[in-house]
Amino acid sequence: MTSEIRPPPPTSGRPGAGEPPAPAPSAPAPAARDDSATVQAPTPVTHTRAPVPGTSDGRDGPDAREPSDSGTPGAQETLPARIRQLAEAVGPTTLVTALLVYFGYLATRGRFDYFGVSLELTGLSNQNLLLYGLEVVHVPAALLCLGALPVIGVHAAVSARLARHPGDVTNTFLAAGIALVGVLLTGRAMIGIFLEDPSTSVVIGTTPLALASGPATVAYGLYVHGRNRDRPLMSPRLARYGVVSVLGLAAAGLLWALTTIAWAYGIGRGEQDAHELPRRAEVVLDVKEPLRDVPPGITHIPLTTTGKDPGFAHRYRGFRLLLASGGRLFLVNPAWKLGRDQTIVVPYDGSIRIQLISQP
Repeated sequence: MTSEIRPPPPTSGRPGAGEPPAPAPSAPAPAARDDSATVQAPTPVTHTRAPVPGTSDGRDGPDAREPSDSGTPGAQETLPARIRQLAEAVGPTTLVTALLVYFGYLATRGRFDYFGVSLELTGLSNQNLLLYGLEVVHVPAALLCLGALPVIGVHAAVSARLARHPGDVTNTFLAAGIALVGVLLTGRAMIGIFLEDPSTSVVIGTTPLALASGPATVAYGLYVHGRNRDRPLMSPRLARYGVVSVLGLAAAGLLWALTTIAWAYGIGRGEQDAHELPRRAEVVLDVKEPLRDVPPGITHIPLTTTGKDPGFAHRYRGFRLLLASGGRLFLVNPAWKLGRDQTIVVPYDGSIRIQLISQP
């Protein structure tokens, strides 16, 4: 069955009144698809502005570079991330080893300096310094832990009050009082650094402790005031700089304080060694040449030059061994007293002969 296609009406002239309107021309049949030459419509291009480095919304101007006070997660994680990276770079093992060597050096230096012996003369190795450091490091570690307990307790009490009475005027006075204490401690540190005698500051130890706690107390007072009014006092960037400065001063003050503690601990060990000298083993020393300026309490016994060892003609009894290191023996008398007696240093080689006699 075929359909008849009616030709289109002429383009000019009007159709008769009785004739029906001519139908619209049908659409031409689609052409055969040619896969070899397919043309696609161009994709519309939208122009977007690239965000400014360091910002998340691409804003221009000062607001684009200064983080907002609302505190985005990226701004809050910047400082902890950097501290974590620094801790990973340094390494806890390296830090602990360095502290052991440092405190061991200071304590050992103070310990033998009490007897007038310079640490450079002892020739102690780093391994021995590490062993001596084990005697010292537990003291500052215990003091740090004990000092952290009241700080944690004060912070817990202040946080509880701020949670119960937010925006209270009393909290403002509390923050001002905390900041005032920090200012006084910082002033005490400045007086100790620039006005007091250095030996007085080191012996007392208040200057390094004031330097460590003063700026931190001021920063904590500002933190309490900002939390009380539920709005920080400064921008996040300025707060980060302040935290880094406070941490640096605290680290310097604590290191200074721990240094004085290590030195004082070494002096104390020297006093303890002098007190325990009578109970140590007696050293009987045979030498070829007589010793000069023998300390009191040491007995000189001449020996005959005949026999198996004709060279050892002098024997000294009553010595106590202070230290054997670097191919030398450091000997003192049992009643050694600071400012009166000296330390005898003899080579530990074939030129001497020693005997050890234990004491009851």
